[in-house]
Amino acid sequence: MQRYFHIIQNYPKLIVVLAATIVLLLGSGVHRLTITNDFRVYFSEDNPQLAAFDNLEETFGKQDSLYYFIRPKTGDVFQKDVIALIWSLTEKAWSLPYADRVNSLTNYQHTEADGDDLVIDYLVVDPETLDGRDLQRIKEIVLSEPSLLNNLVPINGKVTGVRVRLDLPGDDVKANDVSVFAGRELLEEFSSRYPDIEILLAGSSVAGTTLGEAVQHDLSRLVSVSYIVIIILLLVLLRSVKGMLVTVILVTFSTLATMGIYGWAGKTLTPVAGWVPSIVMTIAVADAVHILITYFHGLRTGKARKDSILESLKINANPVFITSVTTIIGVLCLNFSDSPPYRDLGNMVALGVLFAYLLTMTFLPALLFWMDIGKNHVGKGANIWMDRFGIYVISHHKYFLVAMTILVVVLVSFIPRNQLTERWNEYFDESFPLRQSVEAINNELTGIHYIRYVLESREDHGIHEPEYLRAVEGFVNWCRLQDGVSYVGSLTDIYKRLNRSMHGDDTNWYKLPDSRQLAAQLFLLYEIGLPRELNLDDIVNYNRSTSVVTVVLHKTDSERLLDFDRGAQQWLKLNAADIGHSEGTGLDMIFAHINHRNIRSLLKGTVLALILISFVLIFALRSIRLGLISLIPNLAPAGLAYGTWALLVGKVDMSASVVICMSLGIVVDDTVHFLSKYRHARINLSGNAVESMRYAFQTVGMALTITTVVLVAGFLVLTASPFSPTWVSGLLLSLTLSYALLADFFFLPPLIMMLDSKLND
Repeated sequence: MQRYFHIIQNYPKLIVVLAATIVLLLGSGVHRLTITNDFRVYFSEDNPQLAAFDNLEETFGKQDSLYYFIRPKTGDVFQKDVIALIWSLTEKAWSLPYADRVNSLTNYQHTEADGDDLVIDYLVVDPETLDGRDLQRIKEIVLSEPSLLNNLVPINGKVTGVRVRLDLPGDDVKANDVSVFAGRELLEEFSSRYPDIEILLAGSSVAGTTLGEAVQHDLSRLVSVSYIVIIILLLVLLRSVKGMLVTVILVTFSTLATMGIYGWAGKTLTPVAGWVPSIVMTIAVADAVHILITYFHGLRTGKARKDSILESLKINANPVFITSVTTIIGVLCLNFSDSPPYRDLGNMVALGVLFAYLLTMTFLPALLFWMDIGKNHVGKGANIWMDRFGIYVISHHKYFLVAMTILVVVLVSFIPRNQLTERWNEYFDESFPLRQSVEAINNELTGIHYIRYVLESREDHGIHEPEYLRAVEGFVNWCRLQDGVSYVGSLTDIYKRLNRSMHGDDTNWYKLPDSRQLAAQLFLLYEIGLPRELNLDDIVNYNRSTSVVTVVLHKTDSERLLDFDRGAQQWLKLNAADIGHSEGTGLDMIFAHINHRNIRSLLKGTVLALILISFVLIFALRSIRLGLISLIPNLAPAGLAYGTWALLVGKVDMSASVVICMSLGIVVDDTVHFLSKYRHARINLSGNAVESMRYAFQTVGMALTITTVVLVAGFLVLTASPFSPTWVSGLLLSLTLSYALLADFFFLPPLIMMLDSKLND
């Protein structure tokens, strides 16, 4: 330590210049960072739901999409100008980047009988030639066709949609955005051409791009506002312009170096990485404030500037190191997450914490030696009000212990009321065009959740077998009877329509063919007549042994989707044992599963982190008793926060589930500093129980108050975000940190008073 003090004291300018140069060199890698909005990056390679989804896409085509919602301001969609818009938009959509298939009312492959022949053609060939009778005929066809109703048009015919399937290359992180931007340009073009018709844009690809834009919005505005709030509060609470400036510089350097290293490493990040600056900022602020407050405390009690700096480093070197290690352990538990972006988040924050520690112990004290910081604190005396507050807590420690115990028990008892679920359709509030589109599609047209079931006949061309078709039809009928289901699409609908068409369009023949030979003939006849770009490869595989049933549900949460799938699996097991089937797949189902998988994984990681942190604290504090005592106030804030969350919100999604790992290190930070100051007074200053506790309040109480107020205010700014994961994280982190201060002032001191037997000597 003496050698370290000597270097810091004698070479402050060199250390500042060297640290700044290294940070700027590392930070220059930021421009090399790339960000992807591909939903698939949220799932690990060994995720079974992702594997099933990849198999689905490999066999039946990609599932990325754009969806144009069309709503005439007056009348229904069966008007000449509306049909002309649909027809023209369908044609133009084929030219969008990576467009692989376009489906709409106008290019629907209508079948009808012409004597013994089956005629297959577009429902609308040329909209300019349509008259009133043609429009009425189109309306009758559409509203009587099960494959269109509640899929591309509702029963009232008031709205419709144009669905564009995309075949995005897996090696181009910008491909999704390119398609969405082109899709938006097409939307603007048609909206200006048809002002009396409302057009909205949705689809999974739009959701991915909007996710990235939402995080970018939060980064550019809310994080900036958080910085401003923190600057103002640091200025007010530290009462030192230079102290505020060096803290802000340290925070900025820590974040810049972290992001820069990932840029130089050529990493492709996700929107989740947008949280890194906010989290690193909190750790860096906490480290700097503890050094500064102890330094100011020395100045106020009459110590020389040099002695105050060295005393602050001596007292804080161990706790800052411990808190950095425990924080790194805490955030690294995110590596247990089933979602790779959250692993990256944990690793990036851990790197940021390391930089914050190194800069706090080198760059910050060097600046203190170089610059005359804290002149207005010299000789002002100790903080009387914090000393009085400490005496009050010590005097009434039994009452506070009882009150805090009751509070913890009551709020923790509410935790089971939290529902583990996800509503990714509500990530965006009504200010986002995507949310408006999703609500319109869900309320007026069809559902927004797609579940696909791959049903195998187990033999080539087995889809023509009547027994297979009847089993599929039974499953389709069961699905249509379930609550929340808006549409079910299946190969059986095509067979029934073809059978009807080949019997003079007699509705009595709208049923499955009764022989394999007839089914095969109908299928071949229909397939030959289809345009190549609208073939059946999206619902049957190449050797015609397997088909896909698509179930569309109205807006709901992940629990409902999982319940539906469990019911579907049970029905198939009991009623279609002869055909092979998979669990439901699709992006919606992957997200539905990952929340449960992620929470279970994070619980394991949190338990391991707590065990490791406990060993670190026991070793660092050199006291099994104090190490074990610290566990209670370290766990209490998360329990209190999630209990309160159950009362306020009652739902824990992905963003809420990771807060415990992100906050664990900060909570431990407060506890460690308090215990370190207490132990320092007990051993090094030979203080008795009351004197040591008062010393802890005097030296660290103000630092804990300042860091908590600053950080809570900074995180509360995030609650203004229109993006759910941001405001959820901000609010839950604010709750956790507020409870951490409460626990360290009213729970930890009474626990020490009651459990540390040495206090009685």
